[in-house]
Amino acid sequence: MSNGTNGGVKRKLEILDRDAFLERSKAARLRRNPKGHFIKAMYNSLVDAIITDPELMVLPLDDHAIVRGHAVFDTCTLASGCVYRLGIHLDRLFKSASLARLKLPFGDSEEENRRRITEIVCETCVASGLRNGGVRYFLTAGPGNFGYTSAGCEPAFYVTVLSGEKSAEVKATSESLVPATEVPMKPTLLATLKSNNYLLNCMLAMAAQDRGGNFGINYRDDGSISEGCVANCCIVTKEKVFITPPFDGILAGTTVRKAMQLIKEHMQGEDKEIKEVRQEKMKKDQLFEALEVIMTSGDLGVAPVTSIDGTSIGDGQVGPVAKKLKELIWKALLAGND
Repeated sequence: MSNGTNGGVKRKLEILDRDAFLERSKAARLRRNPKGHFIKAMYNSLVDAIITDPELMVLPLDDHAIVRGHAVFDTCTLASGCVYRLGIHLDRLFKSASLARLKLPFGDSEEENRRRITEIVCETCVASGLRNGGVRYFLTAGPGNFGYTSAGCEPAFYVTVLSGEKSAEVKATSESLVPATEVPMKPTLLATLKSNNYLLNCMLAMAAQDRGGNFGINYRDDGSISEGCVANCCIVTKEKVFITPPFDGILAGTTVRKAMQLIKEHMQGEDKEIKEVRQEKMKKDQLFEALEVIMTSGDLGVAPVTSIDGTSIGDGQVGPVAKKLKELIWKALLAGND
């Protein structure tokens, strides 16, 4: 019981040995995940090995990812036994690490770290036994103290491989606008790197879901759109212009960048679905005037928004641009070129 009492009698906490702790830890995990843990394998640089026992997939309590949130992360996708778009995600990981003043875990050379991390991610995917799933990896200031800087800490790198099937199906979603006066935007530094501090992202999603939305669409005091909790926002105008906000104070999403590339290569032209692709400031009123609103995330995520705060977007159906964009992204995945 949370107050340490049972019927008015003070309950004395047990002191567990290793085996008893692991058994109790397993019982607690099975309460949360009775069908098995969604993390199938984990690499831990502190032991330089891969772990498949869920009870051993832990971080030291003095890791500064926990102590001060001094850590960055990124992701990629495991698809048909191949690691998809790892390169562009590592580009962002190293940029995030530099902005966060994090030491690299495998020496000072970015080239050597990139090589080692690529090997580690691939080997951890193999150890997971999965052909399809998600990969998430963390670079932290590491364990060493409970201080406010990481002086004396050992930089740490963790990789997790998660179960979960990706679908080629296009699924519509509803969204909600959330003003920055309710859920503030991150300061530019935190917004443009993938730090472990996602408190405001979580609050944005919660505020949106309270209103019947999903990712949420944050907007500034001047009415300009920023981003969703983990997604970039795009529109297709009546003039067939594909617009997404510039990466100024928001995350440079890898999926929206891939979307713009594919549209320019396959969908742009006078007689095609899109006449022009632009990054420019976008006001919330433009969402309601658009033919399509699309949220992009997670390498393969193309989520057409059919309504915002109860108002239909376009004809209230999934639009042709979202359908074709999802198809193009899926083809790019299956081609294996990335």
